[in-house]
Amino acid sequence: MATDKLFHKLATAHAAAILKLLKIPDYNDYQASSFTFKEIENRRDIIFEKMSGGEAVLLEAQGYDDAYCYHRTVMGRMMYHIQKHFTGKLRTVMMFLDESHYHAAAKLAHHFDGSSELAFQPTVFIFSATELSELESLNDARLVPLYPLCKVSSEQIRTTAPKWAERINTAEELSEIERRDLLSYLGGFIMHRLKESNLEKINQLLGGIKMEDTQAGKDLIEIGVRQGHELGSVETLREILADMITTKLGRPEKNWLEQLDIINNVTVLKGLYQAIRHAKSRKQMKAAFDAALGNGQKTK
Repeated sequence: MATDKLFHKLATAHAAAILKLLKIPDYNDYQASSFTFKEIENRRDIIFEKMSGGEAVLLEAQGYDDAYCYHRTVMGRMMYHIQKHFTGKLRTVMMFLDESHYHAAAKLAHHFDGSSELAFQPTVFIFSATELSELESLNDARLVPLYPLCKVSSEQIRTTAPKWAERINTAEELSEIERRDLLSYLGGFIMHRLKESNLEKINQLLGGIKMEDTQAGKDLIEIGVRQGHELGSVETLREILADMITTKLGRPEKNWLEQLDIINNVTVLKGLYQAIRHAKSRKQMKAAFDAALGNGQKTK
């Protein structure tokens, strides 16, 4: 899910802001990371570990219906204690983007020998049921990207988005890189709410930025390609393909990158993306290039 990836990037880059939103004491005294529970390859969203030790926060961000998200989270909670030999206080927070996701989750409480000492009752935060004023009252520019997820209408988002972008742009405590990234996250969450919007419309709402030139924008385009949506330009799709090929092979064939520049058809590039994504060998990648060149070399 696009929102999952964007939220993960925002939360790990600005852990203090997210913990401030969740009313965690000493929110500045934590560092964020992902954690994979090796025995079952159960990857939890984000772990915030208190730098002075003894406390941690396990945060699960849920952006779709999943009946067993509580079950997986309580399993992850136990595994964290075991793998990290952690005997301190571990808070658990379930953060749902929409009330429907909350209601879809099967609630659970384990009772052993008639007791309820192992009942699992995490803190629950539901964005779509949260008033915008609650986030605004925290007066933190790092939380502005989350405003579109609150209890606001689509029309209010369209009307207010330029002011949100300005709030980020004028925040003196942010570096230029942080401003750019936060604007990209804001654009991504706006796109989540305004389903009909494309990157061009989002760029206009945010004052003329080019999300396709940011990593967050490229992440959205890549997800759009996988889901069949028209989000990116030819140039951006080429960049995403080049990054994916380099990641899979380490050192791609030089002529492959040159061949990418020959393909000018978005549909052909999307087909090549899917083929490269599922390719299991260099030979299969070459076959994908040969097919794409044969179909799209001279298309406009």
